[in-house]
Order: sequence, then C-alpha cells, then structure tokens
Amino acid sequence: MYTGTRRNRELRPGSSSASSQGPVSQDVQGFEVMERRFMLDKLPEDIFDSLYSYLPIEDAARAACVSHGFLRSWRRYPRLLFNNKTKGYKKLKMHLDQDTRALEDEQYRQDKIESYFINMINHALENHSGFGMKALVLQLFPCPNIDASYLDKWLQIAVKPGIEELALEMSILKKKAEYNFPSLLLSNEIGGATLESLRLTSCSFHPTTTLCCNKSLTSLYLSFVHITGEELGRFVSSCLALARLSIYNCNDLICFKAPSVMHHLNHFHVTQCKMLQVIEIRAPKLSSFVYGDNPIQISLGAEVKHIRMIGSKPNTLCHARAELPWFMPAVERLIVESNCEKVKTPIMPSKFLLLKYLDISLVDIQLYRHDYFCLVSFLEASPALETFMLRVGTGNLLRRDSVLKDLDKDQLHLREMPECLHYNLKNVMITGFSSAKSLIELTNYIVRNASALVCMTLDTARGCGRRTGKTDKCQHMSKEGIMEAQKALEAVNRCIEGIVASSINFKALEPCCQCGC
Repeated sequence: MYTGTRRNRELRPGSSSASSQGPVSQDVQGFEVMERRFMLDKLPEDIFDSLYSYLPIEDAARAACVSHGFLRSWRRYPRLLFNNKTKGYKKLKMHLDQDTRALEDEQYRQDKIESYFINMINHALENHSGFGMKALVLQLFPCPNIDASYLDKWLQIAVKPGIEELALEMSILKKKAEYNFPSLLLSNEIGGATLESLRLTSCSFHPTTTLCCNKSLTSLYLSFVHITGEELGRFVSSCLALARLSIYNCNDLICFKAPSVMHHLNHFHVTQCKMLQVIEIRAPKLSSFVYGDNPIQISLGAEVKHIRMIGSKPNTLCHARAELPWFMPAVERLIVESNCEKVKTPIMPSKFLLLKYLDISLVDIQLYRHDYFCLVSFLEASPALETFMLRVGTGNLLRRDSVLKDLDKDQLHLREMPECLHYNLKNVMITGFSSAKSLIELTNYIVRNASALVCMTLDTARGCGRRTGKTDKCQHMSKEGIMEAQKALEAVNRCIEGIVASSINFKALEPCCQCGC
C-alpha cells in the first residue's frame, strides 16, 4: 500500500466524489472563508494547487463542492489509491452480511462487490484530468472478473508525463481472459520518462523492442506475471536507474539474462519461479540477493554481501551450507528460512570467511524432528561470525525428545564436538527455545566455545509481542506450549546456567501473562 506524508495523502474513494455527504470540516470552512476574503481563485494556478495539496483527501473532496478553485485542483489531485480498505467497502460488506440473498448466493455477493469497486474507481478517475497525477495504485483483488476495457481507460487517464508510481495488482483468481498490460504506456512520450516505480500482479507483460531507454524507473515488482526471460532481460537492461528488482511466481521465466550492465541494481529478489533455471546478470553494486531453493545456475557479476534464502522445498539449510560458500564467498549477512529438514546439515570444509550475521528460521514440525546440534556446521564454517539468531517454530508441542527424560533417569550424555573457539561471536538469541536434547547440546557447545560471548538470550515464547515491541499482541500458545516452555526453563537451569560465565548477560525468558490467552 502506498503511504505518504500529509502533503501526499492517498485518495480514498467513497469520500472523493463531489457529492460526498457529511459536515464540512473546520479546515474546509476555513478555506471557504479565506477564498471569500482573499479571492483565492485569482492566485496563480501552481501556488493554488500546491496550497490545495496540503488538505487531507476527505476535506479536499468536500472543498470541491464549495469552491470553483478547489474543484479545478481536485481534478489534479496527485496520488490516488484504490483498495479494499477504502472508505465505503466495510459498510458494503456489513450490508451484504445482512442480505439474505448475498449469504446464500456467493456469485451474487461477488458481483455486488465487484460492481461497487468498478463504479467507485470509474467515477473518481473520470472526474480527474489525469494531469498532475503522481501515483495511481489499483489493488483490485476483489475484482477477479473485471473487464479489460475499464483497465485500459483508467491507465490512459492516469499515465501521462509526470506519473511517478504505477501499481496494477489484480486477483490471481481470474475467470476471464488475462489482462495484457499495455507496455506502450511506458514509452518516454507517454509516461515512461518520469515513472519511478512499477508494480504488476497477475497479468501479462510483454515489453516491446521499440521502448526507449528508461532513465527514471528505480523499482520493478512483478508477481504472477507472464513474461519471458528474454523480454525481462531486454526491459531491465533499458532501465538505466533500476535499483530494486523483485520477481515472484513468474513461471514463464526459464533463462533470465540481462545483456547490459545494471550499474545501479542493489536489491534483487527472485522466488517461487518454478521453471527458472538460469540467472545471468552483471550488477557490480548488488548488495542484497533473495532467492528460493530451486537449483538455479546463478551469475551476478558481484560479490553479494546480504543473502536471504527462502525454502519452498525440504533441506534448504543443507543446500545453503553446501552451495553458498562456493558461489557467494563474500556474504556478510545470511538469512535462511526452512520449512523442514529431512537430512542433517553436513560438516564440510568450505567456509563463510566474511560472514558476521547468521539468522536461521526453522519450522520444526512433528513429522521431521530436526537435529539442532548439526547447526554447529554453520558456526564452525564462520570464523568471523558476531551474531547468531535461531528462530524455531515448534507448533506448540511437547517435546518427545526432551532432555529431561535423560535427566530424570540420571543418564544424561550430551554430544560434544572437538574444541573450536569462536573469538568473534558476541550475541546469540534463540526464540522458540525448548527442552529438545539436541537444542540443549547446541547451546552447551556455544557457551563453551564462544570465548567473546557478551549476550545470550533463550526465549521460550513463540512470539511475545510485548517483548519484541512490534505489537501489543502475543501469538497464542496452547496449554502444551506453555508446559513445554516451563520444561525448557527447567532444562536451562539444570544443564546450561551452571556453565555460563558471570561476565555474560544471560537471559532465559518465559512467556508473558498474555501469551497463553
């Protein structure tokens, strides 16, 4: 969603019409008085439009009802956003929830919602001149059956010289023919000369060879878009200022090669492109690379320092450990997200010589019990590592492999590795910490070998909102999850705390009072 300052508010359809109902706010009343007193209509147009753009969009719509000058500026309002959070949609949903036919006939309900959206957008854009528009964001997820003629008309109104941001995000649940985005709109004569950001979702995009070099586009986002590797390579090579390239679920891509050097590209994200086999680009300033775990032949022409791997298949951790040191030797920050690991991460001779930050997220579902101790392979391969984060999704289950079973039988035998001192590792945090024996073994290894360790936090909660500060809500923990957290704290007390040096800031955190609500 586009967000902006007070100067650059989004248009919220439903309150945008010149026939908007409701009392005029104090701001509008003040401007009405000012117009009578100072004859604002006689101000130079650029000053008037600049003054007008400071109004919140609701007041701008109402002001257009009472002033010829404001009506003139309304048709040049700079930033328009249409989505299912705009004013009126929630009221429509409430009405349909009380409509007997809508409750019984899902197609009738969908048609009502789609008709509302189309009429709302159509009315707003038909009353806009198109000139002065900086951004148009169309998030049309509730409209799977929208006719292409509406999209063509709206884009022709909006895309003119001066447009900076364009987003066409459509539902992936379409029933009619797929919309073919008119690439001619991106020519320098129409809108390409000033366009800085382009987002396309669930459509076809086939840029032609006739498009000139684009010197302003800095961000390109494609999701569920039908485009070939040749078309994409040719288009991004013509975008001389492109800095961010994000590609998701574009399954027509097989071989993506950019023929020209991408001098400004610093962020490249490509995931879920199931048919993609080859990536060859030359991006000397590329610093952040995000990709899935498909076997891809990759050549980036740069020593990438930040890498994020998002696993869609088993054994992403194993793949990262085995492959990354060879073709990404300069990585300094590595984030790996894995849904399941069926095999142990192997100990290998290859090294992450420059790696300073390692963040591993692992969903440990009951079907595949991961051996956390094998993550020592990453630690031993990273002599410069300073921060290690391990995030475990346990699914709120009691651990069948709890270390407490051995403690209760007085038969505790923790595995150990040959001594390998880590002279740079200072910060360690494990969230979703449990009493799993292999996790206790991993923690024990770190405490004994990280000679520079300053801070270690073992958090037994799944996601305590109060603790992270990101939200005031906590992820719900079941009764079994709360019981496992208590077992984890007992395991820490019996197996870990006794070997932690007093100089280390050591914390073992239990769920807060809201986590189990």
